[in-house]
Amino acid sequence: MDSPGPYQRLLEISRSMNRTQDREQLLSYLSDGLRELFDAENSFVILFEEDGRTRILAAHMKDESAEHSPLSATILERVRTSRELVVIDDASEQPELLKHESIARFKISSVLCTPLRVGDKVIGALQFDHRGAPQPFSGQDRRLLSLYADHAATAIHNILLFELYKEALAETRAAQVRMVQSERLSALGEMAAGIAHDFNNTLFVALGFCDVLLSREGLEREVQVSIEKIRTCALDAANTVRRLQSFARGRSTDDRAINLEPDQLMDDMPAFTRHKWNVEARRRGIKIQVEKVLEKTPPVHAVAAEIREILTNFIFNAVDAIRENGTIELSTRVDGDRVVFQVKDDGVGMDDETRRRLFEPFFTTKGARGYGFGLSTCWKLAQGLGGEIEFDSEEGAGSTFRLVLPAAAEEPTILVEAGPKASQSGSILVVDDEVDVLDMLKNVLGQIGHHVVAYSDPKLALAAFERGRFDAIVTDLGMPDMNGVEFAREIRRIGSTIPIIVLTGWGSDVGQDEDISSHVNAVLSKPVSLEVLRNELARVLVASGIEDNGKRMNMR
Repeated sequence: MDSPGPYQRLLEISRSMNRTQDREQLLSYLSDGLRELFDAENSFVILFEEDGRTRILAAHMKDESAEHSPLSATILERVRTSRELVVIDDASEQPELLKHESIARFKISSVLCTPLRVGDKVIGALQFDHRGAPQPFSGQDRRLLSLYADHAATAIHNILLFELYKEALAETRAAQVRMVQSERLSALGEMAAGIAHDFNNTLFVALGFCDVLLSREGLEREVQVSIEKIRTCALDAANTVRRLQSFARGRSTDDRAINLEPDQLMDDMPAFTRHKWNVEARRRGIKIQVEKVLEKTPPVHAVAAEIREILTNFIFNAVDAIRENGTIELSTRVDGDRVVFQVKDDGVGMDDETRRRLFEPFFTTKGARGYGFGLSTCWKLAQGLGGEIEFDSEEGAGSTFRLVLPAAAEEPTILVEAGPKASQSGSILVVDDEVDVLDMLKNVLGQIGHHVVAYSDPKLALAAFERGRFDAIVTDLGMPDMNGVEFAREIRRIGSTIPIIVLTGWGSDVGQDEDISSHVNAVLSKPVSLEVLRNELARVLVASGIEDNGKRMNMR
């Protein structure tokens, strides 16, 4: 059977090139087709960039080690501007071509170059050449190349359009992912705001009664230590809510950093996480040993709850990674001018995909048990502290996580002159719709010497205020029917200048609201410690004219 003629072969090549959607495969196929159809020694598929530059998409060269490709800018420019086939039957008759180093080096004698046209635009060119003695091109060569270029231009254009489509689709999907994550964060922020109010009220009660118990004399040391740990956990839980709100808002409002001793912080972590590594692990049928290797280091300037939150995440992840009996090692050390908190486990380790996406929000390997929020939050916290998180992990060989923070200078002891003391027997009107909070405030304020009148209904409290005489008001912000701001407005409307302190579980940003701050003397974010509440009461009472001997001034 006779071999197919060039036009029949062109038709077969054209059918094949239109079936592929892979750029590299198409371009290689086009270049091979040039060599096959025209017995070319060098063949090129060239694309013209928008800025005028040329880019070789595919090439076959007889000398693959050539440093310079045998392309003439002069020929390509002729093709681009004329939009027609350029034929060089004998390069020796073209002096400007002989100046091209590669033309002379490779002894290129004949060149045929045709534009790749799509509509009115020239997107590139096809070129092939012969070497040695000149080989003039026949009319069939020219017609065949023009037809080949028409098919090739369509195929290349389709591939480029397909790639643009894939890029647009990828960008759309990425935008959808970002939008979903944004919506998740927005929903999380709204959810966190609602949870914070109720959760912080509960923590406020726990913290208040801890302060009441700690203020009693004669407590056994063991009991005192236990209460102090409960109190610390309540404060840490409140900071966790703030961190959740902060992550959703993309910023932090907590700047209560002090100098902390790293070894002491790490020394407390087993007690804070005991339920996870001891109780929960035993429930899974495994035993985990926690070891400590603590070096004395310089202090770090940070918020203790933030460091504990990061270390807690490290320890919890270590526990989840240990599938059989294992060990978690907690250590602190100095690294130059940095302090390192390290949590090392002998668990299952991480694969490449997990290591790559480790700090990505919402990525989790824990299935329904995880939310993919812990380490991304830790990363943000570490950056906020001026530090970073480092980790090493190998599948089957455990993981090591390090929180690295800059060492802080030792803080000098500053002697502060004591200010005036407020009356310890003031009459305080307390308003809060939560009965547990109300009972706790009565107990706490009574403990420090105040006479407390408490109401869960702000309207009843307003009526009591108009009948009686009070030195200060402590009111909740979020209450049904009449909130704390509306209550304060009513107090100001009747002409009273009595100090008003607002307590809120909605977060510290509330105090920046001008509508609130213009009617009250102070805004405190729950949970509030006894010390903070006592000091704030003292400040507003002194500022409003309550005398040291407890004499009440006329507030109306």
